[in-house]
Amino acid sequence: MGNILTIAWKDLILLSRDRMAMFFLLAFPVLMGVLFGLMYQNTGQPNPRGLAVAVIDEDQSQMSEAFLKHLVANESLKVERLELAAAQEKIRRGQIVGIVVIPKGFGATAGVFWANDPVPLRVGRDPSRAAEAAMLDGFLMEASGKLIADRLQDTAFTRGLVDEQKLALQQDQTMNPVNKLLVGQLLSSLDGLFENLDQVSKLENTDGTSGNPVLNDGFQFAKIESFDAFQKPTSTELKIRSGWDISFPQSILWGVMASAAGFAISLVRERSRGTLLRLQTSPVRPWQVILGKGLGCFIATMLVLVVMVCLGLALGMRPQSPLLLAGSAVVVALCFVGIMMAMSAVGTTEEGVGGAGWAINMVMAMFGGAMMPLAFMPSFMKSASDFSPVKWAIVSLEAAIWRNYTFTELLLPWTILLTIGATGFAVGLYFFQRNLR
Repeated sequence: MGNILTIAWKDLILLSRDRMAMFFLLAFPVLMGVLFGLMYQNTGQPNPRGLAVAVIDEDQSQMSEAFLKHLVANESLKVERLELAAAQEKIRRGQIVGIVVIPKGFGATAGVFWANDPVPLRVGRDPSRAAEAAMLDGFLMEASGKLIADRLQDTAFTRGLVDEQKLALQQDQTMNPVNKLLVGQLLSSLDGLFENLDQVSKLENTDGTSGNPVLNDGFQFAKIESFDAFQKPTSTELKIRSGWDISFPQSILWGVMASAAGFAISLVRERSRGTLLRLQTSPVRPWQVILGKGLGCFIATMLVLVVMVCLGLALGMRPQSPLLLAGSAVVVALCFVGIMMAMSAVGTTEEGVGGAGWAINMVMAMFGGAMMPLAFMPSFMKSASDFSPVKWAIVSLEAAIWRNYTFTELLLPWTILLTIGATGFAVGLYFFQRNLR
């Protein structure tokens, strides 16, 4: 029993001497708790930045302007008025969630809950952001419901519509007489209701307020028609050919991160077991060892990318540009080679580097949108996501697979990834050479 306690005490002492391992054993869980607490402390409250949406108003009517006003007033939305071509360019780049087109004739039936064939809103969505697109549909329904209250408050207009329906009913010779009688009674009741509302609206309430007493909620429906937000008016080719086009970039990144973490651990293992020390006594130079490790990591990462892409192709993924996809794969692999080198420098033991490596991966994935959609994050995390290589790696892969970026448009994410990789490689090389002394 004494020997067991002695070994346990020895292991605890060794662990306490590894500062990085102690950090990820104790401090890192606290840090994660604080981060997740900040993320969820505003759950149920409006997103200060909101879902970015483009609106094209083709109707240019009083009711379309009222509809836009209700959308703008929603703190969970960030509304931009754009032309269709500009809106499609933004959704292609992943800068907005959807496009809302208010077609001509919308104002004639908007808010008229008894209309037989209301003019539908046309909505194009980013297929990679399905959860946010569903939220957008809910907000459109809410704004449309408020238009019904707007109609009811405009009793003069609504009574005019009722009168038109009564006249049309009298002239209709095809309707069943019983149904005709029932509909006529309904319209007469509505006419009487609006007459009473006109009288009430002229009186002041006991609290000093006046106006139409119709509530602003209670009717929350609209007719929504979907369209392909990526299809140009002159194009017949769909950009999204398969659901795998959307899901595979995130899946590929998890394999890439696993490769980087694995090679970081192997580098530390060889250092801790004396393999690198023995290599120093051979004609092999230290920089050759580093380049060899980097090359091995690059080849393994490219193998992961190739296998994942081949699997995606087998399942139905159809990249828009295979050449740009190959370029993105090379850039992503180079970036994570540098990240691997930086990971290998954060600890002195395999356990420390292993824990640190996967913790770094989790943080990069969390801030980069691989674990949670960026739209559901607080503002500071959305801004911090620009520093995550995972975000730019996903952007690069999506750009070649289905967003149909040009080479020029890909230069920005490629430059960012190569800069992060070069910085990580330089940091890792510095600490590697220092540890060899």
